[in-house]
Amino acid sequence: MIRKLHIAGPVLDGILNAARLQYPREFFCLLGGERRGDAVFVDEIVYIPFKNSERSASFNILDVPNTDPRIVGSAHSHPTPSGPSPADLRTFPYVGWVHLIVYPPFDRSSASAYDAKGRSIPLFIED
Repeated sequence: MIRKLHIAGPVLDGILNAARLQYPREFFCLLGGERRGDAVFVDEIVYIPFKNSERSASFNILDVPNTDPRIVGSAHSHPTPSGPSPADLRTFPYVGWVHLIVYPPFDRSSASAYDAKGRSIPLFIED
């Protein structure tokens, strides 16, 4: 079971900046890194094609590189602070162990981490 997410500060900043630029449309990306015990360490952003609107972001599951062991999860934005949506909960198990949701004002305090079942987990930012 995954109990915590560690993310490189510059990676989180890149996700927050991309989400800020897309706002009010949603942003989506994959997370690259590795699992160590009950923690996941994220050190890269992996972009795949996606469609977005003010209410959702969608992607083709076939665009997720399932043979790449460094894909550990996903990140996406919500227009307001909120937990995973029902659509997020259906998608999370297919895209990795950890998932990040960011929201306005898109600063480091506006990011929440979840495991593949949508349970909140601690987020540690590593500079």
